[in-house]
Amino acid sequence: MGRNIYGRVRKVNGEIPLTRVFKKTKKTILLIATLDTKGREALFMKEVAEKRGFSVLLMDIGIGKPSSPPDIRNEEVAKRAGYEMGEVTKRGRPFYVKVMQNGGLLIAKELLESKMIEGVIGIGGGTGTSIGTYIMRGLPYGFPKVMVSTVASRDVREYVGLKDILMFHTVSDLLGENSFSRFLLSKAISAICAMAEDSVLFSPTKPLISLTAYGINSTCATHVELLVKERGYELICFHANGTGGPAMEQMVKEGLIKGVLDLTLHEIADDLFGGYCRGAGESRLEVECSSGVPVIIAPGGLDNAVFSPHYPMPKELAGRRIYQHDERFCVRMEKGEMVKFAEIIAKRLEKAVSPVKVLIPKRGFSEIDAEGKEFFDPEAVKVFEIELKKRLRKDIEIEEVDANLCERAFAEKAVKSLFSLMESSEKPFSQSPSIRLE
Repeated sequence: MGRNIYGRVRKVNGEIPLTRVFKKTKKTILLIATLDTKGREALFMKEVAEKRGFSVLLMDIGIGKPSSPPDIRNEEVAKRAGYEMGEVTKRGRPFYVKVMQNGGLLIAKELLESKMIEGVIGIGGGTGTSIGTYIMRGLPYGFPKVMVSTVASRDVREYVGLKDILMFHTVSDLLGENSFSRFLLSKAISAICAMAEDSVLFSPTKPLISLTAYGINSTCATHVELLVKERGYELICFHANGTGGPAMEQMVKEGLIKGVLDLTLHEIADDLFGGYCRGAGESRLEVECSSGVPVIIAPGGLDNAVFSPHYPMPKELAGRRIYQHDERFCVRMEKGEMVKFAEIIAKRLEKAVSPVKVLIPKRGFSEIDAEGKEFFDPEAVKVFEIELKKRLRKDIEIEEVDANLCERAFAEKAVKSLFSLMESSEKPFSQSPSIRLE
């Protein structure tokens, strides 16, 4: 029989404390599944993990009667979200999904905070994947997370979000028992067991400085890293590919970043035209600048938008200068776009509370926007500068730098400016884990 981890305990303020009725003697994996449809598979995975010396807690997020005994019943998941299961089933599937997501996350956080689990794995189709990954996205970086999913070969951005979730594709559907499915499920559960052997949460040993970059301004990152290391800090670089910028902002929000060098705003251009690096969204810049962490901003990569066979160029950009990067190609942004970018940046910085400074590299925004290169256009740079000065909040400093973004001189100016802001708002660095559950 499955063991209910809550036991027979008194409710406190309407909540059931996570009191175990057994003593934890082994490393434990939380296995999340809709046990009405994936009970057989979940039980098989549990048996494999137990043979490897792990204990497994089965959390049922199904809407029907479980075919395998759970350790955490769906009724308990619903209660943790504030609902009775009877009400959940009456209000339809979308409501049920949201309740399981919210209740499951609260339980998973409590298990982690109580050091009851060393990893989490989910198994499911579309619904199970939606619920399981929602729970995982609410857990800290570094905590092992694996989602075994029938939809893992699709675009999984909506499931992974900004967290370190490993998506494990089942290849076949999880209907019917067969040796191929058992083989892959065995590999998946073995993967989470291996990850859980060392499930220490991330804690920076040196204060972290973040930087945004992408392919055609990566030289900037090389210069910045050396300069940051000289000051005793570590550089963590984020690929400005549509998720990289938001991922950096999430880590800033979670207190992991000491200072921000947001020198590549290319995602704004691709969001505007549906390019390869689209997806950062309208809150890009706003999150980091509301954190209180010092921020240096530069218009890196705004000289171009990137397209590919899978992200076609819109007709309105036909006839523009093109630079072939690989199968992807860059399209030059002209003066009209510089005005739009200035408007977007100024608007997103209106409510900034962080110490912020903007640097404008007068000799170009990328390696291909340098003198003698394909996209060099100092007049476009000048338009951006004029328009941004016209619109930007007057207390936010703008400084022109007589260099290309990818030259060492610009990196030196950016790093010096950031540390000047940091010194004026200095807080002691702690080596204790800084990831917080929110």
